[in-house]
Amino acid sequence: MDFSFLFEDKAEITMQVLLMAWWIFLLLFIGLLVVKLVFKFLFNKTSKDHTLRREFFNVFARISWYSCLVIPLFFGLLFLPFKSEARIVFALLFIVAIVLEIWAFAKYILMVVMEKWFRNQDAKTKKNLTEIINTILQILIWILAVLIVFDTIWIAITPFIASLGVWWIAVAFASQRLLEDFFSSFSIMWSSPFRIWDWIAVSGYEGTVKKIGLRTTTLQTLEGATVIIPNRSVVSDVIENSWTIKTRRKRFSLSITYETPVEKYKKIPKIVEEIINKQEAVEYEWALLKDLQDSYVEVLVSYIVKNDDKIFALKAHDKILLEILEVFAKEGIDFAYPTQTLYTKK
Repeated sequence: MDFSFLFEDKAEITMQVLLMAWWIFLLLFIGLLVVKLVFKFLFNKTSKDHTLRREFFNVFARISWYSCLVIPLFFGLLFLPFKSEARIVFALLFIVAIVLEIWAFAKYILMVVMEKWFRNQDAKTKKNLTEIINTILQILIWILAVLIVFDTIWIAITPFIASLGVWWIAVAFASQRLLEDFFSSFSIMWSSPFRIWDWIAVSGYEGTVKKIGLRTTTLQTLEGATVIIPNRSVVSDVIENSWTIKTRRKRFSLSITYETPVEKYKKIPKIVEEIINKQEAVEYEWALLKDLQDSYVEVLVSYIVKNDDKIFALKAHDKILLEILEVFAKEGIDFAYPTQTLYTKK
């Protein structure tokens, strides 16, 4: 088959040029093959405890066979007098190979960043963030590759980049809140005020963190409702993170009528202590007469829940209140209603 149409007119292809192209191709191919084998050996010999080191070796051990063939072929063919159209095709194939390898190394750099800078985040959040940044990086790398291709085939890219800049400014103004949410998501993941599955209170809502996205943070309330909060609101608001609580102190008041005998008032601390100490992982602190209100006597009770689960604490408090109602009814200790008695002097 005649391939003369690929070469420049009156091009002279000597044996010396062919040998030069062949040796360039062969040496580069063997060099890349040796790199693959050496780094594969290092990858297999490195302990699994050294994750980042293994992944670094793996980047070079997994150089694609496409790149191993195309890159040496491109440099070898540079010595042959091909037409400009043929050289453009070779350049495009070469650019694709380079993009594939840059993308593989970029993923490794991203892994290093996630391990070093987002160490305190939970695995699920880091996975979500990694997938998002992977997508963004892939888009940026391919956009750069397309621009290089345009430049290679002599399409003017300067006006395109200029118009793209103007368009981006317009979009930035139109999407100011979206961009604010976007950058707020990185602030949340960087500073780690909370993680997925933490119980937090923010922007007037309280619930378990189900997802930290690029635009919003999703909570699930105690009732099972889903609350989606813009990240800009999360960053600008006060966040109460109950996950950091290892033990919970609970205080509540009991309103007792004045008609209750003093002897029964004195029994209240002992009764409450017995009720509280029956509960699992709950420790009684005190029950004290706090104040003499207009229509009732206020008794303040305090105890500690030795469990960081908010639901566990709510259930324990429920049991305590129910038993207080039962025992007080048996003892004849009456709770006060919100009433006011008016005495008139005759």
